[in-house]
Amino acid sequence: MATSLFKMPFDVDRLHLTRIYQSKELESCQVETMSCPKIQKIYGDLKFLELHEDRPCTYTSLVTSIDGRIAFTDAPQGPLIAKKNKYDPAGADADWFILNMLRAVSDGVMLGAGTMNAEADYTCHVFDQDMEDMRIANGKNPVPWNIITSLDATDIPFGHILFNTPEVPVMISTSRKGMELVRENLKNEAYFVDAPSMEAVTEELIQGMKENADKVLVIGTGDTAPDSKVALYVLKKFGIDRLLVETPSYMHYLVSQKMMDELFFNYSCIYVGGQALTIGKFGKEFTSEDHPHTRMLSIHTHSDHFFYLRHKLLYD
Repeated sequence: MATSLFKMPFDVDRLHLTRIYQSKELESCQVETMSCPKIQKIYGDLKFLELHEDRPCTYTSLVTSIDGRIAFTDAPQGPLIAKKNKYDPAGADADWFILNMLRAVSDGVMLGAGTMNAEADYTCHVFDQDMEDMRIANGKNPVPWNIITSLDATDIPFGHILFNTPEVPVMISTSRKGMELVRENLKNEAYFVDAPSMEAVTEELIQGMKENADKVLVIGTGDTAPDSKVALYVLKKFGIDRLLVETPSYMHYLVSQKMMDELFFNYSCIYVGGQALTIGKFGKEFTSEDHPHTRMLSIHTHSDHFFYLRHKLLYD
């Protein structure tokens, strides 16, 4: 059944992208990914190369300036890197469409508590009715699981709209210490999953999650900091095969742990420079001797001012 959540129109002709490159690997891919006429007309085929047995397939979608900045210092809202491209405003809307497209084909969307604190009305639902209908037709929840990641839950705003929107299924992934703080704040509104190790992730534990899917599911891993390997294993066993990571800091961390698969980097042809925010700025950088590489999977363009690059991460 369609949700009553806010939707907006995506004009197919205005947002149409031209694919200018596709790797042979992607071209020959046989993995099924759901689609709909709107995705086909704007983006074309969207195929994912692989699924994993012990964690979801992970990917992110970010818009950057030509020098890799993801926000202006004087106006730190992330979408402005796209929206302030005055030569191609439709290209900025195409960036927003790609994010919604990736939400639409995902089982879960990972967001950070920082985003919730910055945007009181933020929900990771699909803003297009056709793509929501596509999910329903394929037997999916109309809205992918919104999965909040937090070190110890002290930064989670428990009065946020996410906890008061029944149509949005919500999980929290935190440490076992953080799980106790969530228990104090959400009490009977949540179902708690204590997973200190991968061995603790039993069929009974997963069945308990499924039987309580109408509540906020709270996954506690690690004692004082989440164990992402265990957390992603829980998500996979629960049925999260594809996970969109919308928090840049956690995405960078997953890259450092070799658990990030793909990067959808949309390239707004503006220059920012200086000390403006970059991806992973608050995480540890890689060294000249130890760093991941990528292989280009596809390139789309909307105009000479906006490009849409898809990378597969390669780890030694």
